[in-house]
Amino acid sequence: MKILTFGQTGQLAKSIKRTQPKAVKLIQLNHQQLDVTQPNQIYAALELHKPDIIINCAAFTHVDNAEKLPEQVININSVAVEHMAKAADFFDIKLIQLSSDYVFDGHKNAPYTVTDLPNPINAYGRSKQLAENTILDYHTSSFTLVRTSWLYHHSGHNFVTSMLNLMLKTNVQHAAGARPDNPIKVVNDQMGSPTMVDDLAHFLWQLCSQPKWSAIYHWSDAGTCTWYEFAQEIKTQGIALGLLAHPIHIQSIMSEQYPSSVKRPKYSVLDTHLSQSIASSKPWQQQLSLCLKQFQHEQKLNTKV
Repeated sequence: MKILTFGQTGQLAKSIKRTQPKAVKLIQLNHQQLDVTQPNQIYAALELHKPDIIINCAAFTHVDNAEKLPEQVININSVAVEHMAKAADFFDIKLIQLSSDYVFDGHKNAPYTVTDLPNPINAYGRSKQLAENTILDYHTSSFTLVRTSWLYHHSGHNFVTSMLNLMLKTNVQHAAGARPDNPIKVVNDQMGSPTMVDDLAHFLWQLCSQPKWSAIYHWSDAGTCTWYEFAQEIKTQGIALGLLAHPIHIQSIMSEQYPSSVKRPKYSVLDTHLSQSIASSKPWQQQLSLCLKQFQHEQKLNTKV
């Protein structure tokens, strides 16, 4: 089986490479090799490499910047997907498009199912919904959507590494989190499911081996929390590992108190029942523990260099 990913340097693309099965030939194209907004380049790449499946990892993922750069986010997250879908359909190549829990408005109080209608409330979510519409309009079992939520890893820029970097600085008196009167402030009224990116990659590899696809899948690690509860778990596990030291002060705040102009869904938990027939998700706390141990291992290696 030959898999091609649009995107090579992002969090998910790196994870797909890291978890690549031995029997799979993987081709990854970065932005310098292929501009996904140029249809002629997409057609040329597919004609050259002739993959069995495309996994689209190319995306504009910075939610705050999406509000400031609407044309750019639409071009990368939506228009480019139209080009990919047309080319994949032309060459009869299967396509997996990644999407987000942010296509939902967060007004629901139960996990969003694959049949729930999207209603995004920010520019990033709208761009992902437009891409979803493109894929679903083809009405083909060769195309599928995989929605996921709250991706993180022990490297790169994500919530876990951001929190760890803040918490590791609490030995400095003026750093956020070092004193009760200068806490790390984390939103406590947005509920979702953290997902270690390697778990998503493993699911995608399992999905690639399936003979038939449904139109939409949801994937996340098991369980739910708020961002504040997520941060507290990072702190608790980090201290238990000896990775972090006391004191670390974290304050629960409301979304309105967080310095961002972007509206985010208050509840974006995904119902993953359909996906569980393909792979079993593990508790997010358990996967966070693996992530923190990897972070600690990397730190020890770096100090030896």
